[in-house]
Amino acid sequence: MNKQNQIKRTLSLSSNIEYIKQLLEGKGVAHRSDLAKQVCTHFEFHDARGKMQTSGCLKALRALESSGHFELPRVQHKTGTKSPRRLTDSVPHPVDVPDEVRHIAALELVLVQEADQMRTWNELMLTEHYLKAAILVGRQMRYLIRSEHGWLGGIGYAAPALQLSARDQWIGWNQEEHQAQLHMIVGMSRFLIRPSVNCKNLASKVLGMSMATIAKDFNRQYGSRLICSSYKG
Repeated sequence: MNKQNQIKRTLSLSSNIEYIKQLLEGKGVAHRSDLAKQVCTHFEFHDARGKMQTSGCLKALRALESSGHFELPRVQHKTGTKSPRRLTDSVPHPVDVPDEVRHIAALELVLVQEADQMRTWNELMLTEHYLKAAILVGRQMRYLIRSEHGWLGGIGYAAPALQLSARDQWIGWNQEEHQAQLHMIVGMSRFLIRPSVNCKNLASKVLGMSMATIAKDFNRQYGSRLICSSYKG
């Protein structure tokens, strides 16, 4: 069962709505996120890795508010924007990159997990990607493209757009299937082959490599399955 639908069904029960009203009427709820954490704790809304489903809970609470069951605390707007962690120097340019991908030595994708890898990924996106941005939303997977010649670029996957008619028509989803399976896909938010790199078929090779590993990496990190077909190339 889709976790989002399960959360909404649970909170829609009249007894549970009364419980939420009691929380809101008390003095123990400072803001919406605090309410979501208390509700997740009470109803044991956790994913396969034991992490609170606060975002799904908030979505269900907003839907119940729209239906007139209660009024949530006002949204608190943050006064500042968190800056991505960066390197103190620019990422060195790769050297002696061959013209064809089959000649690249030790080509591999590195799953970004460590602080220095995150800084390298951020630095590349902020300085060499045309969007000049490194912030991703929702559940995320980042990869660096490494070789013996140096860092060749990076890829970033993030939560998909909630509504995208062209995507849903291409997949063949109806509204019910969209709601049930949206959490099982990701969107490519960033893809960078560094401007200094001119190598035939490198982009398609790297995309194939990412398709072969992202489902496994995503499941390991988030405990969720992706709808993802393997790519061999």
